[in-house]
Amino acid sequence: MIINTNRNEALELLRNYLVVLTIFMSLYLSVLYFLYRRVPNTINTKKTVYISTVSLMALAISPLPIYDHNVSYSENIKDALYDIFPGNVVSGIVNVLYQDKFVKQGESERKNFSFHSWQDTSIKDKQVHILIIGESSRYDHWAINGYSRNTSPYLSKRQNLVSYSNVASGGFMTEWAVPLLLTGVGANNYESNFHRKGITGAFNEAGFNSYWITNQTDYLGYFKVHSLESQKGYYLLTDFRSTKNVVMDMQLVDTLRKILSQPEDKKFIVIHGLGSHYSYSARYPEKFDIFKPSNKTINTKMTNKKFKNVLINSYDNSIGYTDAVIDSVISLADKQNAFASVTYISDHGEDLMDDSRGLTSHHQGAPPTKYIAQVPLFIWYSPKLKAKYPDKISNLLQHKDAKVSSQNLIYSLTSMVGIHYATQDSVKDITSAYYKDNQQLIMGESRKVYLCPVFK
Repeated sequence: MIINTNRNEALELLRNYLVVLTIFMSLYLSVLYFLYRRVPNTINTKKTVYISTVSLMALAISPLPIYDHNVSYSENIKDALYDIFPGNVVSGIVNVLYQDKFVKQGESERKNFSFHSWQDTSIKDKQVHILIIGESSRYDHWAINGYSRNTSPYLSKRQNLVSYSNVASGGFMTEWAVPLLLTGVGANNYESNFHRKGITGAFNEAGFNSYWITNQTDYLGYFKVHSLESQKGYYLLTDFRSTKNVVMDMQLVDTLRKILSQPEDKKFIVIHGLGSHYSYSARYPEKFDIFKPSNKTINTKMTNKKFKNVLINSYDNSIGYTDAVIDSVISLADKQNAFASVTYISDHGEDLMDDSRGLTSHHQGAPPTKYIAQVPLFIWYSPKLKAKYPDKISNLLQHKDAKVSSQNLIYSLTSMVGIHYATQDSVKDITSAYYKDNQQLIMGESRKVYLCPVFK
């Protein structure tokens, strides 16, 4: 985690487990020391055989509670070992080294990759197209999607906005989910994203000025290879300690306003915010502390079931703030009187103690839960875009309940704005009459690919 993000972001999450980890490590080291002092220099053969037999039997049955019949028994043993300490640490290190290898191997291919994209020359209007990548946002905590709380008072009233009801994330972690939505390669072909450019590359080739605005560490990790494809980046880093240098998402909108005041006729802008990244109450100002009590006033642990209501209140307030941020972006785009669009999709969802397991955050990746896998997708289109491509907009509306994945984003967004390239696929394009339901695959722990749970 520290390698893929930064020390402060990792520590923000680890603080919630600090007491448990401290107690566990103290007991673990104490037991090791005790055994070291008590174990004799030699052990008789009978005891050796007995201990070895019991250990091997325990290892043999360890995968049975979560046995996966789709892979071999040896693979189930390996997965069981990787789920416990210190196997999970080894697994994490192996994963980092594995992906670093692909990043380095694909560098020359990414540099030389080309979509050979071009845009419909009959579009004469000024153009602004904005992609907002959300963080840890659940589909079912948006009022516009049927949630009982009014967490989306702005978007619920917004005209020319489509909300999709059956959308899957490509990965349970940001560093996997974001490259997948930017490139559209699919969860079962993840490694290929390191060998090609993402959606920004397609817009660049079609003559757009591209920008990347973020308060996350997008110059680190595995999607930096795609964030750096933008011609200009604004990295407004938050230090994650929630006490200083805090850049909230509305400040990204201020940067957007400055970009929109510049004279270029064709702009493509990616905004990657902190959204509902834990700690939820640190993601929104006091004005949006609507549902109380929240962690603005009560200090609780993320995993404490007694304060589940506080956790959810804080989370819902962060959703309400994101609603205001998205609406502000749409308002700025609308005022441009341009051929314009605004698309919002979250990287992944979030667990909020939804069942007896008491899962929180988005750590459960074997397999990812429904609440992690299902994400919100909103698409707003300007009157000029609708007038130019009425059939595309009609198809957007027709497919609002179809099975969609973040994989479909690059095909759909480029097509919607009249960009063409050789590998564009109408079957994966929700603006096309030929669209077919997505299989909805998601990457879980150890890069294992799962079929998403049924959302509807």
